Amino acid sequence: MEPTIDKRKKSEAAVKKAVKKSKREEYIDKLTEELKKWDKELEEMEKKSSERLEKIKSNVSQNVGKLRAKRDQLRNKMHRIEDAGESAFKEFRKDAEKLWKDLQKGFKELRKELRE
Repeated sequence: MEPTIDKRKKSEAAVKKAVKKSKREEYIDKLTEELKKWDKELEEMEKKSSERLEKIKSNVSQNVGKLRAKRDQLRNKMHRIEDAGESAFKEFRKDAEKLWKDLQKGFKELRKELRE
């Protein structure tokens, strides 16, 4: 009778080992699937990030160009004010004040965009 008991114990041990291996494999499979999902998600995030950076770069470049043009206009107005008489001064001043406000607004918006 003893050989039967030994066979049963060995059989039970083999089943337990198979179950443990199965759980291990299931765990490894689960982790593998999660890693694949995360890899895909990271790729998508990287792509979106790259697209967003390109959009921001383009917007900043356009805004900087507009600000430089306004700055040049204001500089031109300043030179005209320097050369203008008192009667023309008031008209040039109105234009210069508008350009000044436009520049301030543009700089504020650009700073905000770069912070985001």
